[in-house]
Amino acid sequence: MHLFAALVPPQHVLDEIEAVVARAEEPVVAAGSKGGRWFGRRRETAEEPAGPQLNRIRSPRMLVPITKFGHLPVTDATRLADSLRDQAQHWPSPRLHFSGGAALEWPGDQSVWVKVAGGLDDLEAFNAVAKGVSLVSQGLQLFVDRRAFRPMMEIGSVNRLTTPEYLERLVAELDAFEGTPWWQTSLSLLIPAEGAQNRAAHKSFREIPLGPAVPH
Repeated sequence: MHLFAALVPPQHVLDEIEAVVARAEEPVVAAGSKGGRWFGRRRETAEEPAGPQLNRIRSPRMLVPITKFGHLPVTDATRLADSLRDQAQHWPSPRLHFSGGAALEWPGDQSVWVKVAGGLDDLEAFNAVAKGVSLVSQGLQLFVDRRAFRPMMEIGSVNRLTTPEYLERLVAELDAFEGTPWWQTSLSLLIPAEGAQNRAAHKSFREIPLGPAVPH
């Protein structure tokens, strides 16, 4: 099976992100205007492309990826899950929220992202979970994706209709956004699954409880 690790935020938090994306899809259009003007955080434009400017990821598919493990036999996946369960009890549960946006962040990146935020101790705990997952996997001599961990969640990708003005507007909405905090109390081991956009793109293999909450 193909296995990967991720943090899955609660549904009400993901609903907030969907609302932010929806706001960016509703520009103020001025009849007969040329070029554009700024009204608050919104740019007034003469025309918008006919069709969605973002290939959106819907909330059932949203998650914060930690790492991929590649194809594992069930015995190795079970061994990994058991080892993570033993170690994760020592990794504090962070209190996180979403705030800030990014787009096309590195060469070849076609995505728009919302950033994971939190207090200093919470972000340290969050990064410790990501590092701990890789260390446990390596200790079992299992493959682990060595690409750099980024504390962000993908919300969609650009397409042929995407304009610079739209991206600017969307990132501005995300930069102004301060999401509801939540306690991340578990790490998810997931298996990719096929399905429609309104269905989860993954199935749960094992939910790994984290340790006590980060003190505040």
